Amino acid sequence: MPKIKVINTETDETYEFKAGYGANLRQAALYNDAEVYKGLNKFLNCRGSGLCAKCVVEVEPMENVNGRTFFEKIHRLEDHQKLGCRIKVYGDITVKAAIADWSIDQSLLSFLITLLSLLLLSNAK
Repeated sequence: MPKIKVINTETDETYEFKAGYGANLRQAALYNDAEVYKGLNKFLNCRGSGLCAKCVVEVEPMENVNGRTFFEKIHRLEDHQKLGCRIKVYGDITVKAAIADWSIDQSLLSFLITLLSLLLLSNAK
């Protein structure tokens, strides 16, 4: 079972727990009371659907998680960042969480871009 260390950059709290191979990081963290959101983002998020990008985390080493997902490409995250809700854990990792501090305008823009992309994909079929 992979060991996960979550460092909350807002509160400087550190959480360590184990999760099953291929486990979703956001679900495992919340199950173990490790906070991945910053401030009000704890309540104002998309609940793991990949739309809001408020669960952005920095992961080391990247080799122990899945590759870039569609939603991570849409949100144009930096190379060392991933969405906590899209991460599948395959080995021991250290995660810096609670780093996303997006304004409402940026979140709304990001959400609208994602929605538009999904509509275009559904019409392309």
